[in-house]
Amino acid sequence: MEEKRILLAPEGNAEFHNQVDYCVGTGRMGLALQKEYFEQLKLVQEEIGFQHIRGHGLFCDDMAIYQVSDDGTAEYNYTYLDRVMDSYLELGIKPFLELGFMPEKMASGKQTIFYWKGNTTPPASYEAWTEMVKALLVHLCGRYGREEVVTWPIEVWNEPNLPGFWEHADMQEYFKLFHRTFLAVKEVDERFRVGGPAVCGGSDEVWIRSFLEYCRDNRLAPDFVTRHHYTTEPPERVGHYGYPELMKAEDGFANLHTTREIIDSFAEYKGREIHITEFNTSYIPNAPLHDTNQNAAYIAHQLSRLGDDNESYSYWTFGDVFEEQGVPFTPFHGGFGLVANGCIPKPTFWSFAFFKKLKEGNGHCILKNENSVVMSMDDGSYRGVVWNVANRRTGEKYLLTLEMKEQQEGCLLTKIVDETHCNPLKVWHDMGEPANLTAEECKLLQNAARPFVETRRVKAKNGKMEISLPVEQNGVIYFEWKSGEIVSDRGYSYVRTTQYPAINPITRLDYPDPDAIRVGDTYYMVSTTMHFMPGCEILRSYDLRNWEHLSYVYDKLDSTPGQTLEGEENIYGKGMWAASLRYHNGTYYVCFVANDTHKTYLYTASQPEGPWEKHYIEGFFHDCSLLFDDDGKVYIVYGNKEIWLTQLKEDLSAPLEGGLHRLIVNDKDNTHLGYEGSHLYKINGKYYLFLIHSRPDVWRRTEACFVADSLEGEFTGGDVLDDDLGLPNRGVAQGPIIDTPDGKWYAIQFQDSGAVGRVPYLMPVTWKDDYPVFGEDGKIPEDFPIESTRPGYIYAPLVGSEDFKAELKTHWEFNHEPDLSLICHDKEAGTWQVRTDKVCTSLLQARNTLTQRMLMPGCAAEVTIDGSGLKEGDFAGLCSLQSCFGFVGLTRRNGELLMVVRTVEPGEFRKFPPENKPEEEWAAVPVEEKPFVLKLEADFSRGKDVCSFYYKDKSFWSRWQKIGPEHQLRFSMEHFCGCRFGLTVYSTKEPGGSAVFSEFVYRER
Repeated sequence: MEEKRILLAPEGNAEFHNQVDYCVGTGRMGLALQKEYFEQLKLVQEEIGFQHIRGHGLFCDDMAIYQVSDDGTAEYNYTYLDRVMDSYLELGIKPFLELGFMPEKMASGKQTIFYWKGNTTPPASYEAWTEMVKALLVHLCGRYGREEVVTWPIEVWNEPNLPGFWEHADMQEYFKLFHRTFLAVKEVDERFRVGGPAVCGGSDEVWIRSFLEYCRDNRLAPDFVTRHHYTTEPPERVGHYGYPELMKAEDGFANLHTTREIIDSFAEYKGREIHITEFNTSYIPNAPLHDTNQNAAYIAHQLSRLGDDNESYSYWTFGDVFEEQGVPFTPFHGGFGLVANGCIPKPTFWSFAFFKKLKEGNGHCILKNENSVVMSMDDGSYRGVVWNVANRRTGEKYLLTLEMKEQQEGCLLTKIVDETHCNPLKVWHDMGEPANLTAEECKLLQNAARPFVETRRVKAKNGKMEISLPVEQNGVIYFEWKSGEIVSDRGYSYVRTTQYPAINPITRLDYPDPDAIRVGDTYYMVSTTMHFMPGCEILRSYDLRNWEHLSYVYDKLDSTPGQTLEGEENIYGKGMWAASLRYHNGTYYVCFVANDTHKTYLYTASQPEGPWEKHYIEGFFHDCSLLFDDDGKVYIVYGNKEIWLTQLKEDLSAPLEGGLHRLIVNDKDNTHLGYEGSHLYKINGKYYLFLIHSRPDVWRRTEACFVADSLEGEFTGGDVLDDDLGLPNRGVAQGPIIDTPDGKWYAIQFQDSGAVGRVPYLMPVTWKDDYPVFGEDGKIPEDFPIESTRPGYIYAPLVGSEDFKAELKTHWEFNHEPDLSLICHDKEAGTWQVRTDKVCTSLLQARNTLTQRMLMPGCAAEVTIDGSGLKEGDFAGLCSLQSCFGFVGLTRRNGELLMVVRTVEPGEFRKFPPENKPEEEWAAVPVEEKPFVLKLEADFSRGKDVCSFYYKDKSFWSRWQKIGPEHQLRFSMEHFCGCRFGLTVYSTKEPGGSAVFSEFVYRER
């Protein structure tokens, strides 16, 4: 698919004279008395709003203006005229008066044209003609006000160069008519603007030149020159219809430019306005082309160029109440109109509506080419129309990419008219082409005649925005871009109401350093759990987008003093991380290191649900990845900056003595983050190594891929993903690639997402010359197709509420290894009681803190707490667990129960060793000895990363009381995990106190 790129920049400039709404054509004046005519014009004015309207037959007998009394005296009847003019002005449209045709009683001959027999002969008396013209104008000035009526342009006759419209196409006779009429009009008021000759067809150049010569020689100064513009070849006639072929648009524009050159060749008339008082594709009123999307796209191109040489261009016509060749048989019959009978807008209707939108507001054109017009508005927004004309299906759809050097986010609105969207002709055809529509059928077609409206939020990526729009054959698209952030009412979450429909992020939770595999139709994923236990969580999915808990690899690791929070020991930021998950010959393998024990652990199971058997691999293999090669050999790749490949023994217990051991990639000169996070695969005989590292110029994670034909060969490659999704320098990287059963490939990579943690993202992977291409040109697309191997499967949530009336749900993990002897879980009562057994200097040393991950973009936790068992100096409550934690809960002080808020303020993000910042107390409110409900709200939207604290008693009418200030959260290197909700109890003076939790409620925001 061809791509066309448009750079939206306010400093651009292009010439674009947009007079799309100056004038529109109509069938003969007498038709304006019909209800359907009025309703169609009303619709046109509501959506487009033309300034003028021009049509034939002002003086024809059905308007009854010219009468002759029995004694031969002329009389004028303006009854119908006034009705027509009143209806026009009621709809906000002024006449562009075409003076014609000839009243029968004034005509010099019998020649007529059309079904309604308009007389096209000169007047028998020019004096009678000019008196009629003057009387008409005087009447209009008297009824509507002279200052108004003199603004109505006047054109003398219609297409006199065609013998059907003017007897014998007599040029000199027309010049006489124009001369007499021009003087008559100016006699009423010099301010009237009068023009001609309204020619059409192959003789237009001769006529225009001769017309101006006549005016020059007779010292006439026409105010403007008029002509017509049709752009099809003569049609093939079949039954009631004609099928013309479109001309090349450039040929038509060249013909119009010739008119400009002819006029400017006369010194007296140089620069005179040209008004195209009729234009369309075909010049016949029964060409099905007029009803098509092809017509709409072709006319869109015309509208972009007709203002180059012309002051105005009047589409012929606004509606299909039109009777030149009789009353139409069907609602879609190829009529000239923008609106089909039944008040059904045709696709071309929307081309005009879209170009009218370009005129609204203040702005200037920054781009005009063969497929698009784009405006930069003074308010910083952009508007544009794009089209794709396909003649005889020779064209193809193309991809339009809008590029903006914008840092902010905004909304893109598109209105699409193509053969799939807004094609009432096709719907009518599918209905069986009914000739006479019922009210229900008419309503259906009206609904099918609306553009497809779509909106999307778009954010800057890597300092710019790119928006791609596929433009189908014969499609016309209006787009509008406005920058600005979403400003929601307090508590309102649109994303929550839509149940988070976007593909990314795929969990909205802290699942860093992911690895994933597919076995059969099932995907499994593992990620870092660090100091939380049970640990090394296995997730399951059938579509790579939705995941659920399957198992934990271990309940506890080695029960070291640090892992059990003995005294002041802990393993924050040092526990299990960056596991490798593999399946080989019926066995599942999980391999990882723990930075507190400096061991490499290997767990195996016959089923991913477990049980898992614990083993060790001799050595310490940082960020490792296992590879089971086709020849039965097993390798482990690992390291930071220097990436090593080592062959393992067959039982994976240690490196194989004498086996392959080599440095394969080196990034030791990177002053930020060197290569790590290895994922090694063998695909189609080649070896692919995926790594994370930082760009050398700035701290920003990127994903790289190196490939080799053999493990002994050279690994070559580089970055395959450099995208921060609009979050400056929070690059998405590190994770696996996975194939689907039908051969598609995807990658899962995480992004530093602030205090909520490191959240995984899904993206498609394609292959070019045996090398992976992540996303679209190394960027993560907003949307892409994914398929489920088990459609309709319902996933269990990864976080949730807890009533404590059964075994703990798998949402929960303890902060470090728990001491279950200190916990009393009363399932019948639905309570969770925790007793202390040591004195702590900080909440972070509290045993048995029960945690759940926090959810982006926001979440809240509520829990009921009974603090009657607290001893002096004890604390119990709800926290946002991180090194810079926030806590709301109860404490006993001087024998009194207090509701308190305590926090540790964020330190420097990458400071090592960790800062020992003191806890600060922000509120201490005396409360009664009774249960309370605590609430902690977290907001991660748009990088806020804050939490707030609330409490209330258990009475029915109790309302939440906010306590303490808003607390700033931060992802810290000390913990290396995202913030979590925690239920915690700890002692600062003497152990043995307790608190009881119940009714935990988890709320998504």
